Amino acid sequence: QIEDFTSTTSSVPMSSVPLQFLVNVYSSSSTCGSGPSISYSATLRDGSVVYVTVGFLWQESIVATSYSPIAEIVSFSPLGLTKSSLQQVPNTFDWMVTLSWTPEYSQIGPHIFCFSAIDNLELSSELRCVTLIVAIYDCLHGRVTECGTCQCDTGWTGYNC
Repeated sequence: QIEDFTSTTSSVPMSSVPLQFLVNVYSSSSTCGSGPSISYSATLRDGSVVYVTVGFLWQESIVATSYSPIAEIVSFSPLGLTKSSLQQVPNTFDWMVTLSWTPEYSQIGPHIFCFSAIDNLELSSELRCVTLIVAIYDCLHGRVTECGTCQCDTGWTGYNC
């Protein structure tokens, strides 16, 4: 019963409405909290920094493990980064996607990449986020900065000095 009163000291309700709700209980082969986990990613550990060379193909695999089928590996990705279709690794509880990206000069600098696995019960893995820094492979007359650009020596200019 839900009731409202004119004041906190009043004992006569202004209105009174019965409350009903429905609880749906079902059996599941999965236990609570047994959602998917990211079981493998060689370089994409949460909080890590990965350098990617401008103009070159970068590839990485993400493998998620779950006793329920993985529905999707969701991601927040830089422009142009593609994800292969989700594939189950034969005879395992593992599911995999392959990431591919060839960053352009206009993308030099840091990019955030986050991902998580979601199973068909709508349980999700931990969210992992990494910083992908698009960098120039080599500065001919200078040094590569932590942002991936060249800091040219005096008298030199351009993308790679």
